[in-house]
Amino acid sequence: MGVTEIINNIQYLMFPVIMIIVVEYILIALFYFLYYTKQQTDRKKIQIKKLLLGALFIGYIVFVCELTIIGRGTSHYLQMNLHPFSGYIDAWKKYSLRDLQNCIFNILMFVPLGIFLPLLIAKTKAFKWLLLVVVTATLSIETYQTLSGAGIFELDDLINNSLGGIIGYQLYRLVASVAHHKKIKIKSLVRNLAIPLLIGLIFLAMNIIYAQKEFGHLAINAYTKSNMSGVDLSTSLELSTLPAVAPVYKKIINNVGAEALLKEKLGLSELSAQVFSGDREVLLNDKAGVPYTLFISSDGNWSLSENLYTPAQISLAEQEPMVDMALALMDELSILPQNAEFTIFENGNFEWELPDRTDLNKDYWRGDLNLGLKPDGSVYSLSYNLHKNQFIREVNILSFADVYERIKNGEFPQIKYNAIVKEEELIIKKGDQLDIELIELSYMYDTKDFYQPVYRVSGTLNGKSWFTLIQASK
Repeated sequence: MGVTEIINNIQYLMFPVIMIIVVEYILIALFYFLYYTKQQTDRKKIQIKKLLLGALFIGYIVFVCELTIIGRGTSHYLQMNLHPFSGYIDAWKKYSLRDLQNCIFNILMFVPLGIFLPLLIAKTKAFKWLLLVVVTATLSIETYQTLSGAGIFELDDLINNSLGGIIGYQLYRLVASVAHHKKIKIKSLVRNLAIPLLIGLIFLAMNIIYAQKEFGHLAINAYTKSNMSGVDLSTSLELSTLPAVAPVYKKIINNVGAEALLKEKLGLSELSAQVFSGDREVLLNDKAGVPYTLFISSDGNWSLSENLYTPAQISLAEQEPMVDMALALMDELSILPQNAEFTIFENGNFEWELPDRTDLNKDYWRGDLNLGLKPDGSVYSLSYNLHKNQFIREVNILSFADVYERIKNGEFPQIKYNAIVKEEELIIKKGDQLDIELIELSYMYDTKDFYQPVYRVSGTLNGKSWFTLIQASK
């Protein structure tokens, strides 16, 4: 889940929270005018302030319940993850912003609790009582989730929520110190911001270490490890122990000039443009005023499409001359880096494909280019998905015997190979039968756009199709 999606979900969940707080404030206003104005004492004034704060606190509790309890389904019955900091380890091994966002969000979710409690309950101004309430609250949520199936009991959530409550408490203490002394004391500032500063330093150190690494991280690398005790593991493969090597490539991203080229060759003019998350979307039209949209992705791909055109059925007689038009257009645009496999589809669609060639220890291009033409030869769609793989060097990789040993030790990710498979079906347990039928070398991109070798291991688990991926390089 990206940042934009998280923000959209929060906006959706905030509507009932705001409505509840509005109703509470209306009731407090009625209380103020009907009763409070007749009881003019300092004690009553403090109670009004606490009522206003309490209304916000109730809204916050409702918001947390929406995130953790309400409407989450029952697909994780009695599942637990008791590995401490596994979320952070996963995020580091995959170098995944999404995994890290989940950890940070669980911290931020409980920061308000650490602020509200000492403001509303005097006893929780003492750290031990505040920590007890925070831990009890998150334990209650985790226990409910695992008993109801609404979620997994995760030790990480307990740690992160408690950490959030502590940070909130420290922020409360810092503001209280400033309000009391009428100035910011360096000692108080450092003490109460110690945890956020420490977390920031850890993240900085991780980024420095990551920047120094030659290659990036693969999405298949995870902390989770399967318990293979009692599992019947077998194979009929000959498992070579000989050392082996494989090439590593680097994806070269270059979409500079695509926009200018299309404008020049297709006679397009720009109307407007916007950039979001590194991607660029441009609205254009041709000389006849026909609107087009050009989308340029940060990963190097781009696509052009006419906004109002719907492809129509084209006869064979119409299709034949369009082949020459398509080839001539490719020559004019000069966006094919080398000879490619040319395929003719129906309705004026054409494709040029450069297959993957990881057997070459040299630079090569891969991907596809798709063109849609109207009968008059004008373009209604053009999609460019080609990029260059630059040869970097050969690396030592695991032997087949090493890969089998990884499986035997449970050192492999659980991969959901289709939408029908449930997560609980992927968990290998005592009594299961796993037969390894094929180990083959494949490739995937890492977080630094290096094309790294991985092993695709496939077979059957309890008679059903099964596979996993294991990083090949040592």
